[in-house]
Amino acid sequence: MGAFKKLKQTDKLVLKQRGGAVVFLESNDDFEIIAQRWFFNEGEDIVFQSADTYEKGTGGGGCGAVIDLVKGARSDGISAFGIVDRDVLLNDQDWPLWWEHQDDLFLTARPYGIHIRVLLRWELENYLLDPGAMSTVANDAGMTSKHSIESTVALCLECAEELKDRTAATVAAKAENISPPAEAYGCNPLLCGTDFTAELESLLTKKGVVDAAESMRSARTRIDRFDADMAPQTQRWERLVRMLDGKAALKYVSHRAHTRFDENRAALARRLFETGQIPVEIAQYISEFKAAA
Repeated sequence: MGAFKKLKQTDKLVLKQRGGAVVFLESNDDFEIIAQRWFFNEGEDIVFQSADTYEKGTGGGGCGAVIDLVKGARSDGISAFGIVDRDVLLNDQDWPLWWEHQDDLFLTARPYGIHIRVLLRWELENYLLDPGAMSTVANDAGMTSKHSIESTVALCLECAEELKDRTAATVAAKAENISPPAEAYGCNPLLCGTDFTAELESLLTKKGVVDAAESMRSARTRIDRFDADMAPQTQRWERLVRMLDGKAALKYVSHRAHTRFDENRAALARRLFETGQIPVEIAQYISEFKAAA
C-alpha cells in the first residue's frame, strides 16, 4: 500500500464547494481509464481524483492511499468514495474474501466500509483482457483483419496454465510477505509449460519462500476454482480472468500474441466504451456513489 495520504485544506475547500460525489482512484492510470475513457460523461454529480494527486513524493497512490483519503475527506463533510483493486485483500491477507469465487457474495462484502468498493477482478488491467477489445487492437496494430473474438479468446486460453502458475507464484510470495516475481518475468525469453513452472518455483525458493512447489500447488488449487473448463470458451475466460495477476497476465499474453496490448491499455479501454462493454459492477458502483452523495 502507499504511504499515508491526506487532503490539504485547499483541496478540502475546493471539493466541498464543488459538491456531489468525489471518487478516489488508486493511480493516474486508473484515472485515465475510469474517469477519462469510461465515465467521462457522467455530468457534474461526480468527480474522480487520483490518489497520486496528493502528497507527491510520499509513495504514490495505491489502495491504502484511497482508503486514507476517503476516511479523511468524509470526516470533513465531503461525500467521498473509493474504488480499490481486489489485490488489496491479498496484501492484507484477507484469505476468506480473497478466495471467494461466488460473485454475489463477494460483491456484497464491504471489508473497508460502506464507502469503499473492491473490484471483482484482481486489478483494473484484468478488465482490459477482453477478447473483443484485444482483437480490434491487434488488427489495428498489424493493419489486418484476421483477428476475431474467437481467435483471441482461444489464444488467451492457450496461455491459461502459464497464467495460473504465474498468478500462483504471486500469491505464494505475498502469503509470506515476500516480493513477487516482476510483472514481465517469463516474457523475454518467453517461458512456457513445465519450464515456466520450474523457473517460478526456483525463483520463489531463492526469494525465501518455504517449499515453493507446495505453496504454488496450493495456490493453483484455489485459482482453479475460478476456472470453468467445461464452459464455452468466452464464458470460461470471463470466469478465469477474475483471479489472474492482471498486469503480469497482460504482459504475458502480449508477448505470446506478438501484440503489445500492455502498451495499448488506453485503446483497449476506449474500445470497451465504444462497444458498450464497460464492466457492469463498476458502472453499478458509480451509480451507487452518485445516488448516495
